[in-house]
Amino acid sequence: MRIIQKVALAVFKDKKIMLVRSSRKDEIFYSLGGKIKMGESDLECLRREVFEEVGCAIEEGSLKFLHEFEGPAHGTKGRLNIRMYAGRLIGEPKVSSEVFEIGYFDTNSPKKNLSEIAQTIIFPWLKERGYIN
Repeated sequence: MRIIQKVALAVFKDKKIMLVRSSRKDEIFYSLGGKIKMGESDLECLRREVFEEVGCAIEEGSLKFLHEFEGPAHGTKGRLNIRMYAGRLIGEPKVSSEVFEIGYFDTNSPKKNLSEIAQTIIFPWLKERGYIN
């Protein structure tokens, strides 16, 4: 079974996590971040992906490793492995050519907008540790 490796940045505001949606057609919101290119470190990938997606840099010294999650990859039969970090952004995030919409979510948000791994694994873990409501 194929495992997709990804690093993600969790940006929290008012006990909610920022997620992004890539297009008008796609109803699912995803965490900031993406797949690591050959030779990239987690931090290099996060810096590149976050800037491409929302036009912001990551505040120096704010990055903290949270957890490594594994679960079903949305829309495929594969698995997804996400190494998630928490951090703060410099500047106000905005939509880009890669991101159609930015939103903040917690466990009370509509489930139809969240991937299975977010609903069943990531959000419960974040709530249990007090990061989100």
